Amino acid sequence: MKISVDTKIYAVIGDPIAQSLSPQLHNGLFKETGVDALYLPIAVKSEDLKKLVDGLRLMNFGGLNVTKPHKIDIIEALDYLDPLAEKIGAVNTVVYCDKKMVGYNTDGFGFIKSIEKRVSKIPKETLTILILGCGGAVKSVAMALADWGIKKVIIANRTEEKAKELANLINESWPGKAQAISMAPEALKEAVDEAMVVVNGTSVGMAESAQQSPLPKELLRKELLVYDMIYSPPVTQLLKEAKEIGAETQNGLDMLLYQGLLAFELWTGIFPDPVFGKKLLLKKND
Repeated sequence: MKISVDTKIYAVIGDPIAQSLSPQLHNGLFKETGVDALYLPIAVKSEDLKKLVDGLRLMNFGGLNVTKPHKIDIIEALDYLDPLAEKIGAVNTVVYCDKKMVGYNTDGFGFIKSIEKRVSKIPKETLTILILGCGGAVKSVAMALADWGIKKVIIANRTEEKAKELANLINESWPGKAQAISMAPEALKEAVDEAMVVVNGTSVGMAESAQQSPLPKELLRKELLVYDMIYSPPVTQLLKEAKEIGAETQNGLDMLLYQGLLAFELWTGIFPDPVFGKKLLLKKND
């Protein structure tokens, strides 16, 4: 690609970030749509987050994607929040326009688009989804599911108090849609038995915990859709064990795709072709 002084810079920030597929998605989309821009992966520690954002303000910078562990802390470095992102309390997309940093959250949209076809035969008003974890992506997804109109979202977290805080926040706007539980085996078993979809929203299954699963295999049922928000590795230990008992499985690649397409639209005004976007994500690097 031709890079000039006019080339606008975009980036994904996180820690770690080496596994991110976002650069190959967005650089491919910029090329396909003719947008003069470059997308970079940037590893940044929490203590350096604000310094990085302030530095980007001095550049020909267009926007950011934000991943773990910065989705909540990034808010302090921004000028404004989209109303949904403010409600969620987490940001995964930043638009820099007119010298102002504006935070958005596209995770919930990405998750719902990724499961729509898989759960299309289940009436939404009867659908119960169990989510493990309580981080920024989980907040976005849980709120989006409540707004989408499912029967209930159950949030399980090692620190039950955090799960209760999120459930209470959801129930303020969507009464009776959220329930909080601990990660105790008996509580998990009851929730898994009630759910049609089980989602891992924790980091268990990535990097050094790649051989671990956030959920005991004996709790899984073959009738479940077992979904892991992790997409690298593409088959986590949780998904491997779910496949072994005959359950339907899905990783987080389509969630990454659709949240990325919405971010691209926020930056450029263009919503790209999802089929082309998926090909970019699946393309092997030379």
